Amino acid sequence: MNVQLLNKKEAIFESTLKLINEHGFHGTPMSQIATHANVATGTIYHYFNSKDELILELFKYCREKTNEHIFNFDEDLAYKERFFYIWNRLVDYYLTHKETFWFIEQFYSSPYYELIKQKKTTYYGVDKMYLFFEEGIKSGIIRNVSFYTLISVYIGSATSHVKMVTYGFCKMQTKGREDLIEIIWNGVKNQ
Repeated sequence: MNVQLLNKKEAIFESTLKLINEHGFHGTPMSQIATHANVATGTIYHYFNSKDELILELFKYCREKTNEHIFNFDEDLAYKERFFYIWNRLVDYYLTHKETFWFIEQFYSSPYYELIKQKKTTYYGVDKMYLFFEEGIKSGIIRNVSFYTLISVYIGSATSHVKMVTYGFCKMQTKGREDLIEIIWNGVKNQ
């Protein structure tokens, strides 16, 4: 795909992301997305057959961008350092990309998530997290518990922390974040 086409597609994604956060899935018509992205409505239909397809592809786009950010680390880091690094990078990404965070939260609570589940996809990055936890279990560093238990503790705490900061219930303090990830680590590490 050439740069001009990629820029148009990204403009469509970014406009859709912004507008869905402001107006919701149903309050964001394709014509409004086209106007906001400064493209013709027909251009959107060149890339996406329907609004549903656009939203599913936007979810993929958001997950890929997030995973590019959080899994960008030095492979030589010890497992514990990577554990802390990935979690902190996720929190940082969501705090600086709030529209992405709220879109993903809204997506998981919508019928669109059911469409993704039917496609039996890897949820765009869940495989990386699975392999990361599997490495920790196989090497005896973390407890041998289910992936869903680990992801609930690890990602659940990150998203909860982002919400607490966003809602203003707590300030983003380095010490508080360090304490939180240390508690998570102590709960999952092999004793």
